[in-house]
Amino acid sequence: MKIKHITLKVKTIDEMAADFKRAWKGAGKGRSVREAAETICFDSVEDMQKFLSPERIRLLKTVHEKTPKSIYELAKLLGRDRKNVTEDVKMLEAVGLIERKTVKNKKERIELVVDYDRIQMDIAV
Repeated sequence: MKIKHITLKVKTIDEMAADFKRAWKGAGKGRSVREAAETICFDSVEDMQKFLSPERIRLLKTVHEKTPKSIYELAKLLGRDRKNVTEDVKMLEAVGLIERKTVKNKKERIELVVDYDRIQMDIAV
């Protein structure tokens, strides 16, 4: 199985703008912008640490390994309040670290998905 991974990087606003411009030009010429889709940038190490807290990392691992069928089930597995888990899921979903997929069996339901095996942090000094 091919390992999928997402890279978290710390970059200045100017570096992010230059990357965006480069990706935009490349896309206009028909080049793949896959790396941009698999990279999430923060403007400081502190922001990255706040965003990817130990509880959110545990949440991602739990979704990946146990595939809970609902946020309620995920909250039970984590031993956390459902409201707080819902907020964390929304934040992780907003940046693409977690996904909600509609599953149609006997009745339609939403399933949480973490569709990668590795998160890599890249901090330039």
